[in-house]
Amino acid sequence: MTSSGLAFVPLAITPTYSATKAALRSYTQSLRHLLKGSTVEVLELAPPAVQTDLMPCSATNPNSMPLGAFIAETMGLLQAAENPEILVERVKFPSNAERDGRYDAVFGMLNGSH
Repeated sequence: MTSSGLAFVPLAITPTYSATKAALRSYTQSLRHLLKGSTVEVLELAPPAVQTDLMPCSATNPNSMPLGAFIAETMGLLQAAENPEILVERVKFPSNAERDGRYDAVFGMLNGSH
C-alpha cells in the first residue's frame, strides 16, 4: 500500500489527500495485524514530497526529493524488507514528529503559523 509522509503530519491545503493517506495507513496497519501468521505480507510505502508532476511546481521544488533518488532508496529498502514500513530517510522527519515531541513544530513548518 502507498500512503504518504502526509499520513503522519497533514498539509492543510490538501486536507482530503492528507486524510485519505492517514486512513490508508490505519487500514494497512489493521490488515497487517489481521494477516499476521499468514503467507501475506502487508507493506506500507510512505513517500515524502518527491519531484513529480503530482502537484503544481512539485517537479522542480528543491525541497522535494529527486525521483531517481527516491526510487533507488526505496528499492534498496524493499530488497532488505526488514521493516513492513518502507520509509526513506527524508520521510522520517515527519513520521517521527509525534514520537519525538515535534508534531506542532513540523505542522507549523508545513503549513505556516496562523
